[in-house]
Formats: sequence, C-alpha cells, structure tokens
Amino acid sequence: MQVSPGPLASAHGKLEGITNCQKCHEVGREISAERCLACHKPIADRIAAKKGMHRGVNGDCRRCHVEHRGADADLRRLDRQTFDHATETGFALDGLHGTLAAKCASCHKTRSFLAARPACDSCHADIHKGKLGRDCTKCHRTTVAFKQSRTQFDHATARFQLTGAHRDVACEKCHADRLFRGLEFNDCRPCHKASHRRTMGPTCSSCHVTERWATAARGFDHTKTGFTLAGAHAQVTCAKCHTAGVRNAVAHDRCAACHSNPHRESAREDCGKCHNESTFRKATFDHAARTTFALTDRHQGLECRKCHTSLSAPDVPLALKVLDFRGASRDCGTCHKDQHKGQFGRYCESCHLPTTFKAAGFTHPRAPEFFAGSHQGLTCVKCHVRAADPRIPRSGPEPAPGRATPPATACGSCHADVHLGQVGAACDRCHVVDAPKFQPARFSHDAVAFKLAGKHTVAPCVKCHPSQTAAFPSGTGTAKRLRPVSAECQACHQDVHLGQVEGTCARCHTAATFKIASYDHAGQDYLFGVATHSRLPCRSCHKTETGRFPAGWGTAMRLRVGRTCLECHP
Repeated sequence: MQVSPGPLASAHGKLEGITNCQKCHEVGREISAERCLACHKPIADRIAAKKGMHRGVNGDCRRCHVEHRGADADLRRLDRQTFDHATETGFALDGLHGTLAAKCASCHKTRSFLAARPACDSCHADIHKGKLGRDCTKCHRTTVAFKQSRTQFDHATARFQLTGAHRDVACEKCHADRLFRGLEFNDCRPCHKASHRRTMGPTCSSCHVTERWATAARGFDHTKTGFTLAGAHAQVTCAKCHTAGVRNAVAHDRCAACHSNPHRESAREDCGKCHNESTFRKATFDHAARTTFALTDRHQGLECRKCHTSLSAPDVPLALKVLDFRGASRDCGTCHKDQHKGQFGRYCESCHLPTTFKAAGFTHPRAPEFFAGSHQGLTCVKCHVRAADPRIPRSGPEPAPGRATPPATACGSCHADVHLGQVGAACDRCHVVDAPKFQPARFSHDAVAFKLAGKHTVAPCVKCHPSQTAAFPSGTGTAKRLRPVSAECQACHQDVHLGQVEGTCARCHTAATFKIASYDHAGQDYLFGVATHSRLPCRSCHKTETGRFPAGWGTAMRLRVGRTCLECHP
C-alpha cells in the first residue's frame, strides 16, 4: 500500500487523491518527463524549440519542480529580483517598462507566464485603430510616455521634412484629429493663407523660407529692383515700404521719401553725410573736425538731441524735440545745471572734467593732509553745507547744493561725539583720518595710569570699556565707558577664590599668564617649600570643594588648610 508523502501544490490540486497517482507516476518507475510534458505542452514546445528558460532542459522535471511540499508551495523556481527578462524571454524591460520588473502581474494576468504576447496592443490600446500598422516602435519609445512621443519622433523618416520654423509647430497644427497620413503638402496653401492675393504665383519659396515667414534676404534678391537692401534696411518688413501691394514701385532716390527730416531748416544736406544704413540713430559725424568741439569721455556717444534741441519748447519730451544744429554754445551751463549758483564762475574745468562730472580731480590747497584717508572720496556737499540748512551729525536730510564758504575743520562740526564728553574735543590725540573708520590708531595705553602688559595687550577694548547707558559729562546717553575705569583685578576678573585672598591677586598671578607658574611657600611657619613637599602639585593639598568661604557659599579651591602632618597623612 502506498502513502502520499504530502499534499500537492494548489496548481495540481485537481490531482489530489490516491486514485490519481498514476496520472503522474508510472508503476515501478519514477516520475517521467514525458508525463509532465503531456500536460504542459507549451513547455514541451519551448524545450523542442530550445527557446526561453527551458531551452537547455533535457530530462528530469522534478529536479527543479518538487511536489508534495504543501498546497502553498510554489512549483516555479523563479527569482524575480535576478530574473533577466531580456535574455530569458527576448523582451527587454527597458525605459518605462523597467518599473514593471518587480510587478509581474501587471502584464502576466494568468498564472502561466507563457500567455503574454510581446506585441504593444496586448497591453496598450491602439488609438490609431490600425491605420499606422502594428509596429508601434516606429514612432514610440519606451523611454518616454506615449503622450510625449512627439518629442522623440524623427520627422526625417516621413515624406515631409520639418525645417526652420516648422520644427517648432505643435503636431496638432497639421495632424488634426490624429490624422498622420494623406496630408497635402505639395505647396504652402493648405496651411498658410496667401497674403498677396495670388499675384506672385503658387511658388512661395521664390521669396519665403521656412526659417521665418517674412521675406528672407536670401530668398528674394532685392538688387533686381535697383535698390539693394543693406544695413538696417535688410531687417525691414516688405509692408513697411510696399504699402499698396508687393509689386508697386517705391521712390528711393532720397532718404526723405521714407524718413522725415527731424532737423528742419538747420540741415538740408544729404542724410548720408552723417547717417548710414546700419543705424539711423548714431551718426558718423566727425564732431572734432567740423565743429572744433571734440566729444570725449562722457560726452562721447551722446545722442545729438541731448545738446541740439533749441528749436523745441522746454516742456516738449526729449524724443519729440527738433534737432537744431545752429549756434550751439560750448559753455557748460547751456547743458548742465550750475549747482554752485555762479559762486565759482563759469569755468567748470577748474574742478570738473569730461571723464566724470564729479570733482574727482580737485585737490584742496588748504591742509591737503586733512582731506586724505577717510575724508578722501567724500562728495563736496558732505562738508560744503549752506548756513541756512545746517546738517545735524548722523541725522537729518541730505544738505542742499554746496557753497563756496570754507567749512570748519573741527571734528565736531561733522562728527558726533560718540564718547559724550569723556575725552574732550581733541579727537586727533587718538584718531587719524588715514585709519579705517577713524579707528584710534594714535592712542597708546602707556600714556595713561594703567599700562597694558602680558595678556592685557591683546584683549579687545570692549572687554574693559563696555558700552553703557548712563550719565556722561555731556549728558545722558549710550557710549563706551572710558573713564573712570577701576584698575582692580576684580573689576574685570571673577574671584575664583571666593574672598580667601582678599583681592591681593598680584601675590600669585601676573598679566603674562593667569595660571600660577610657581608659588614660594618660604616664609611660612611650616615646611611646605622643602623636600618632598616642594615637588607636589598644589591640588595635592588644596582640594576643590563646595562649602562656605569668606565671600559666601560656593565651589573653590581651599587655600587655607591645616598645617599638621595628620591633616594630610593619616
């Protein structure tokens, strides 16, 4: 009597039962591949064709497909993570298909993997209804979505090549209703409206090119008309001159036929003496040779209308003014406003140059060293202020235009006293104009009662001289406290000994280093400075503890300790 070794997999569930054993097992023999392939004929066909995963199988099926391991057992030995879909099936999962590699059920709807077809329409609906054939790869790629295939399609494979501006036209402009075959493209008229009323014939390419719909210079040879389009004329549209039709003749012997004369009676000569076809705005007029007034530096490149506009009323906009070239004055005041109200005369070149209208080249003859450093580069109006509009230091509106009155050179006339009267008005004892931001480059601590030594020499000023809001000699305000400042160590340094040494810091510490390099116990009434005691570190006897000290409760090193041996040695 035979006993089943275990339940069959769910795929073979219909063969469960001892009466069905011989459907797979032969009497006296093991399971044969012939009986397996009799049921799995698609696999048998692939083995015979040496195709797919079973292309190398030549016998025993149970080596890979083991039965009787339970209903939930999977007979298919397939590692979906390492399965090479391109090699094993001939269909590569590339592009957007790559995301489906771990989702077999997206394409394989049945348990068998052999039922799926590689044709596109097996998964995707053919929106072209078969009109473009079954080979979708002619237009579509797996690298982009079907809606974006228009960006990948090579129109060079079509009968109509896209050149020039045609390359930027949306597909729907020509392929309405997704019609891709049977379009008329023998001439331009199916898509473009003829603006010439067919007077120029059906061949549009005799004048037009696809780069731009306007007439191209290389398309139509305008020299055949007797008037060559050069310079800016080459960019003008046909309708600018040919307003009554393309074929009508246009007068072109003089510029005035198309261009108005903005100079009226002041210039009757031919326009070509000053202007050229490259640009009508900037003239080629030699101002130095023909007027004795050379246009240099800032004057160079100015439009003519900037100076030659005397025929127009003052309230007329500059772009509409009539250019009058007669009798223009060389005086600076005819174009530039005199900010000094005539106090310096009319010879502006004494301070100003055409390179820049700012008085950059002016040197003060009085106290030139005062106008160096940070004072150098200041605008004139910073110091030359009208008496009627005095400037409040560091506040108030900008002053009115400068006057010739010599300004005061006292620091307080321009700068606010940031020290609020602590050091008087002699700012130059500490500050110099050559130092950045008027820093106190002249100040030396050797001139005061507290000399800086050791680490005090590198400490920033604000460590000892903080900003305070209090009453100062010139009034209440906020300033750095310069005096009085205490010279006691406790004024800046915290007493880490909590009153044990009564402020006599100099007995142990120096400004070179606040750490105690050495301490001489000599003179004490106990022998701590000799023998073994002299080599011990301080903390061996002076322990850090938390308790009550002369200055109160806290944590500090205990300096006063017992003097008997038993205090340290049990």
